[in-house]
Amino acid sequence: MGGTPAMRYDAVIVGSGMAGLLAAHRLLRERPGAAALIVDAGPALDARNRYGTGEWGGYGGAGLFLGGRVYLGAATIPVLPPLSLPAGAHVVLEGKAYAERTREVNALLDRLGAHAPLRDTPNEGVTQAMERAAEAGLEYVTSYPARFLSIEERMGVLRALHDELGAAGVGFRFGAPMTAIARTVEGYRLTLGTAEAAASEDTAQSIETRALLLAPGRYGAEWLVRVAGELGAGVVPLAPAFGVRIEVPRAAYAPLTDVNPDPRLQRTLEDADAMVKTYATCPGGIVTAVERYGRLVASGVPLMGEERTPNTTFAVLVQPGVRGAAERWRGGEASAALLNERAPGRLVVQRLADMQAGRATMAAALAANSIAPTNRAAQPGALHDAYPDAYWRAFEDLLARIERLAPGVATGDTLLYGPAEERFWYFPTDERLQTTLPGLFVAGDGPGQSQGIVQAAVTGLLAGEGLARHLAG
Repeated sequence: MGGTPAMRYDAVIVGSGMAGLLAAHRLLRERPGAAALIVDAGPALDARNRYGTGEWGGYGGAGLFLGGRVYLGAATIPVLPPLSLPAGAHVVLEGKAYAERTREVNALLDRLGAHAPLRDTPNEGVTQAMERAAEAGLEYVTSYPARFLSIEERMGVLRALHDELGAAGVGFRFGAPMTAIARTVEGYRLTLGTAEAAASEDTAQSIETRALLLAPGRYGAEWLVRVAGELGAGVVPLAPAFGVRIEVPRAAYAPLTDVNPDPRLQRTLEDADAMVKTYATCPGGIVTAVERYGRLVASGVPLMGEERTPNTTFAVLVQPGVRGAAERWRGGEASAALLNERAPGRLVVQRLADMQAGRATMAAALAANSIAPTNRAAQPGALHDAYPDAYWRAFEDLLARIERLAPGVATGDTLLYGPAEERFWYFPTDERLQTTLPGLFVAGDGPGQSQGIVQAAVTGLLAGEGLARHLAG
């Protein structure tokens, strides 16, 4: 950095999703004139629109830029599963206090240009799907009351919010990944790189700040956990959700996806301290291998129009509580590592009939299968011995219930890919989302404080007030 002096701010916010944006908005309302900077590794709003990028990161985050579903019902902060939890884990906002915050967020959206009406209940198709799922012993997860903002409304809200923040003096830096964070006597020192090149003495820039908010979004969770741990903030891992991603005929799953492209079906196994659920459905999509949590795991990618495949893929995951992970589901957390060792650099794929028979799928059987794998690089093999027996019992029970709703999904030719995994963490914070380190705050989906646009925005309000309070001290 050639001795260039560090730029100084009162507060730096990492992440320009709704959590980061609303934190800056609230901070400047509480402390007008505070020097605040929002930093994001992704592109600015105009760049995202100009190039039509589907990237998760950047101005607007994944929620408001790509989504638009505004859920205004009950929730808690942080989001904690209804299972056994680590000692000390607790919510900081719920009930009437949370509802008041959602009304505040909703009013702000209205003022910024949102006008979509509130829907108190789902449409007739979803209502019927919920009833059929209940008859099969499944919970069909929906989120109402809700508003559904159009693309034009979402872009209008984001532009108006950007203009207000800019007028209040908030700075923005995009395409600037955080390459290092260190504690200082007065706060934190950040090193920013560029999106085009790794940080070096020629490209890196040093920034110092009295207060720091980390709100990188769900896809920044791994980075967040690593950075928070290196700084010494409290981070508690929760039991991971584990399982397989399956591939079925698109026509067979159509009774569900024609109503809702991503139907979420689940069962709570109260006696086993776990939930078994479908996750991330991709009608006409493909299965791909992605690097997550230091593991190669199966993920789904939706395709549109003529690119759509004849298959639909979704994950079947078991999410245990702390007690369940140590008891009935013990060993599931090691499945991803085991399968990565079994097939280095590749996923493992197995036919349902072979899993049930306890035999590995051979290449010849896969080639003759009526369902062709969309992940051609996956290695035919065995998944049945990589998971606890309890997982397969829960898996087959769930699939049999789904079969009642979508006949044809539980045939012997259904394909199973492993591993599939989702990891979660709990960040101990105070009521304004300050971590165990003074001046370090977290917000949004990345640290598990929220799920979705409104919750993320609420965490932003809390963190913004926390930043203001810290600066006042």
